[in-house]
Amino acid sequence: MRRLARLLAVALPLVAAMPALANRDGPPRMRPIDAIIIHSLGGPDCRDGVVFHKQIDGTAREWADFFARLPGVSIHYVVDRAGAVAAGLPESKVASHAIGWNRRSIGIELVNNGDGRDPFTAPQLAALLRLVHDIRARHPAVRPETIRRHSDVDVSTFPVAKHGPGCDRHRRKLDPGDAFPWAAFIEAVRERRAELPAPPR
Repeated sequence: MRRLARLLAVALPLVAAMPALANRDGPPRMRPIDAIIIHSLGGPDCRDGVVFHKQIDGTAREWADFFARLPGVSIHYVVDRAGAVAAGLPESKVASHAIGWNRRSIGIELVNNGDGRDPFTAPQLAALLRLVHDIRARHPAVRPETIRRHSDVDVSTFPVAKHGPGCDRHRRKLDPGDAFPWAAFIEAVRERRAELPAPPR
């Protein structure tokens, strides 16, 4: 119960900002999948012009189950720090995870604070890379160029009415954040590597 309460404290503010869906399971796809959007569960929040982040804990399965109970927001996969992968909505359904990209994309959430400092673990990155390779094998229209960060596709700012004055200067979606090794990850995807290249010394 204590862990569920922590998940609720983090996730409910995110859900409140999302429009409700008529079908919590997601509508069936009407177009081919040609994109993947990478998210982190954590990201900025704002109150009266002050931006802050929350600690994100929990397993992939806990978060996938949590999303399954929520109206208005959904995801296809969650990858946790230990490298476990949990499926949410089936790929045949449209998930609500990235405005304007939902009908063409698969959404993947990473358990991370999304603050640019919380490191993504090696097992997590390896599991994400394997998952992306698997998705591309099923959906060959997905190219390295159509794998995007959430921050690439959503540049909205915090609404003043909900978050207070000054928050409209700050972006809502910066995930997965500066701690994610994006260039190395896309290089590994492009070259179909089994793991990310070692960082330069």
